[in-house]
Amino acid sequence: MHTLKNCPECEVPEIFTSEHLWLDNGELVQATNERNRVAFFECENVDPLFENLSELIGMSIEPLVIEIAQRGLRAYLSSFIPDLVRQRIKSGEMDLRSFDDAFRDLARPAGYGNYQFVDMRFKQDKDDYFTVSTEEPYSLLICVASHAAAMEAILGYDHGVTYTEISQGIHNITAFPAEHPKEFRGRMRARNHKHMPGDIVLEKCETCGGPKALSNYKWYPDRGVVLNTINGRRMAILGGALLDPLFEELETELDESISRNVVEAQRRFAKTGFYSIEEVGDEGDLRTQFALRGLGNLKEIKMGRKGVHVRLDNSTLHLMVVGLVQGLFELAFDIDSDVEWEFAENGDLDLEVTPQRIMVNLY
Repeated sequence: MHTLKNCPECEVPEIFTSEHLWLDNGELVQATNERNRVAFFECENVDPLFENLSELIGMSIEPLVIEIAQRGLRAYLSSFIPDLVRQRIKSGEMDLRSFDDAFRDLARPAGYGNYQFVDMRFKQDKDDYFTVSTEEPYSLLICVASHAAAMEAILGYDHGVTYTEISQGIHNITAFPAEHPKEFRGRMRARNHKHMPGDIVLEKCETCGGPKALSNYKWYPDRGVVLNTINGRRMAILGGALLDPLFEELETELDESISRNVVEAQRRFAKTGFYSIEEVGDEGDLRTQFALRGLGNLKEIKMGRKGVHVRLDNSTLHLMVVGLVQGLFELAFDIDSDVEWEFAENGDLDLEVTPQRIMVNLY
């Protein structure tokens, strides 16, 4: 059983609120590196989304997903480790396994699932390896990448990774020294965002100072699971803006319809109950929920039976947001719809959802 020190008032793990900052422009960033943006997001659709995109393209996108996630998470995790610590691990003054244990302890409150040590060899040569098991991963592919990224962040050099299912729902993940594939070099690097001032003020817990709205979430530290107690959805921290560059690369290199298919997958997910109708109808609460997740600053939303208009500044995961809004409209009014959007380089998003026109044959 893994324990976390929780705030006595809101019951949120103190490590979760101390490691992240909620900015006034709707962004969620790493406290130790404010250039590194993250999102606290419903995650049950992540692996099904990857599977659907693979079917659409007609080829596995697994290597690309792991590579992108590994790059982004390496940047995210590296900021936790001073150079002196890396030197002491390499010199043998500090134990590699113990330090990786600490990273796994960070992964649980982030909602990544339950990691356990399995085996390792650390002689600082090409035959080294480090194996962990994972149970209830929020995304198997991203959690595979997370282990390799942790090794890279701790040791400072590239790692490859493999995984094997050893029993139902439990996988062994092995990271080992290896250069990244040449075709990925110089591409899809994690991006640092530039903070733009905003006007969002999230109500804070008087005890720990974290957003008060986090009291609607429950942490299960022994499982590495975080649940929204209102709708039962599972949550996780997506570090390093993992999904946006992945979708962009897939669209550029593989298929120009990727964006539309990401939106469609998220639309279907939203219609299963991403939010309650009551939450959708409260613009102020919806603005809070977007900011709490780090998705951006909801400046305008107009929703009625004739359609939806949304302006979201400083957005991230914008394709998933587009699909979310479209799904919410269809959920609220029980009608099929079309959606168009514009996404600016600075992250500002404008989108319009309109009811589909029904062609009637009069003859």
